Amino acid sequence: MRLNLAAALLVLLSFNSAWAADITVYAPNIVAGPLKLLAAEWTAKTGNKVTFAGFNVGRVRTAVENNDPGDVVVAPTGNFTDFASKLVAGSVRPLGRIPFAVVVKAGGAHPDISTHDKFVAFAKKAGVLAYADPKVGSLTGAMVEEMLKRPEFTGVEPRPIKGMIGEAIVRGDAEFGGGALTEELMAKYAEVVGPFPDDLGLHVDLSAAVLKISAAPSEAESFVRYVTRAGAAPVWKAGGVIEIPKK
Repeated sequence: MRLNLAAALLVLLSFNSAWAADITVYAPNIVAGPLKLLAAEWTAKTGNKVTFAGFNVGRVRTAVENNDPGDVVVAPTGNFTDFASKLVAGSVRPLGRIPFAVVVKAGGAHPDISTHDKFVAFAKKAGVLAYADPKVGSLTGAMVEEMLKRPEFTGVEPRPIKGMIGEAIVRGDAEFGGGALTEELMAKYAEVVGPFPDDLGLHVDLSAAVLKISAAPSEAESFVRYVTRAGAAPVWKAGGVIEIPKK
């Protein structure tokens, strides 16, 4: 009897394994922290595995445009107009907003950046503001670089760096960095000084959708719904992604 039960269990496990899917999710590193936590939860519940690819906004966009094999895309909401022909109709779901913030190495100075004027004064006094290099496909870096071209930031050295901004500040590439709050929260031994003032307009709104090319569309849809459901909000918030304000 015990042998029969063991054999039945083995068959059941093999059956479940055979039906488990492995989906590929194209997503930028700015959401890697909370997204990987949610993916691990989803895998534990469903048995389906998640492989991440893309790693910055530019590469994600290229993968979608080239019809590279994949199942889900997470990207800035503005990109989804261009992606429309590549997506399963009706599968786009809003994910949240990533604010921008200033980061410093743990124990570093925390200047007051709570208003536009105070933020400009901080940048001028610092003399340098680092950010992720736009040349490797960083959207957030490109946004900070464009901000520093404004007249009020004249004299502030723009410093593009390799890799994620929080990690760059910890290794000493600059005293202060600016970019996606999510990246900064993922960096060990980094501290967030505070958010950019709202009137600077620097943030990234993100959405998720199922790719038309997906070989596992049902599982991809399940994943998108899982990571964008109301119950996922605390994980996103802890990782630096907030609800998109209603207009």
